Amino acid sequence: MEPIFAGRPSSLEQELVSGSGFEFLNMTSSGFFGKGMRARLEFGRNAVSGLAQAFRIVGRRRPAALVAAGGFGSVAPLVAARLMNRRYFLLEQNRIPGRVVRYFSPWATETFLTFELLKPLAAPTLVSGTPLRRKLLAQQRRDDGRTVLVLGGSQGARALNAAAVDLARRLPQFRFIVQTGRRDYAACQQQAAGLSNLELIDFTLSMEELYARASLAVSRAGGMVINEILAFELPSILVPFPFATDSHQKANAQYVALEGASIKLDQSRLPELPELVTELLANPARREELATNARRIARRDAADRIAARIDRLTGADSR
Repeated sequence: MEPIFAGRPSSLEQELVSGSGFEFLNMTSSGFFGKGMRARLEFGRNAVSGLAQAFRIVGRRRPAALVAAGGFGSVAPLVAARLMNRRYFLLEQNRIPGRVVRYFSPWATETFLTFELLKPLAAPTLVSGTPLRRKLLAQQRRDDGRTVLVLGGSQGARALNAAAVDLARRLPQFRFIVQTGRRDYAACQQQAAGLSNLELIDFTLSMEELYARASLAVSRAGGMVINEILAFELPSILVPFPFATDSHQKANAQYVALEGASIKLDQSRLPELPELVTELLANPARREELATNARRIARRDAADRIAARIDRLTGADSR
């Protein structure tokens, strides 16, 4: 089966997919929950356009199956698949499923999970892990014992960015690499003036190059970034975003910490971060313990497992 991708035009996903040589089809969408009135009106207009586009795509391409990663961009193609009697699969990256996955999972052929859920879905599921790029999985770490990678995410995380600048200022014996996000890059540059042990990166499509240089990661606790950190067997401190929907980042971080693969630090305790970073970098045995547990729970073969499962469950339809 040849994969075809659909998503928002002029988006990061389009940039990634097109750059990898796959076909990308535009499908309009936008968010609703937590938005203002203007954004909610825009959601209504986009929903109508997106649904029409989804019906055209599903009707003309007649896919053996759809695979949806949740989020509002998945709603239109899932509605089209449901009404046009096409199989679909769902990907859930977090321990607490999002609204789209919770609503559409009863009719899904299967929902692929990154972690065991806090509360099981009343639908077929498989704990498969999250698919990661082969280029990322092929990279090897070059741990110098003194480099900290701080991940603000693609949109940035102001609390973590500010904490990273503070770390670099208070711990000049260590080196810090900070992915600020494009939004906060200029402000971080101003705050970091004169710090020679701090490297700022606004955004990169080659995260493996940053993971490879790190001795320790400080990160938010979204499902994707956790999977990448685990795959790299990278000791980590996870700082859940306290306002994440349904507290899903807190649940993710709790799971990894209970498995002994990370240390969970609530955002209210960020003043403790310099001491914690210093302790971990001074203790190779503790970092190795975290790395060993990360290796144990990482699912580096998730993409192959999911592809094989979809092929098996849709095989009868395509022959």
